Amino acid sequence: MKKTAILLFVVLVSMLQAEKLEITADKFIAKDAEKMVRFLGHAQIIQGETRVRASRVIVYFNEDNSTQKYSALGGAHFRIKKLETDYRGSCNEMHYLPQKKLYILKGNVKVKDQKNKRTITASEVKIYSTTGAFTIEGSKKSTAKLTFEMK
Repeated sequence: MKKTAILLFVVLVSMLQAEKLEITADKFIAKDAEKMVRFLGHAQIIQGETRVRASRVIVYFNEDNSTQKYSALGGAHFRIKKLETDYRGSCNEMHYLPQKKLYILKGNVKVKDQKNKRTITASEVKIYSTTGAFTIEGSKKSTAKLTFEMK
């Protein structure tokens, strides 16, 4: 129990280092040996103006107890708003790699780029939140599609 409390403390401190990050859910489960914390049921991440909702969120840590990855699973709905980006949409799962400032969206991805008036539909989309750069991938079952307004 003491190790779990320490791990949760480390989780919260590491989340506060860059920008305040808040995660809420119906249930929290910390696994010391696996270096992860699970947030189950109506999970929500709030960091600045970025919002993510999913049925569960998992936060992974490395050996130094630094945040390695956040995963939103079970139907993620999001708004990614940072510097040059303002994306809204949904996907089956979302992964965020804080060191790379990279969002990886997978499965039935639908993204609306609010600033550039573009819509993306794909199997997988990677978004670099600091630059706004992205890659779009289709699959054998469905092609990737980018729709935008012309001036």
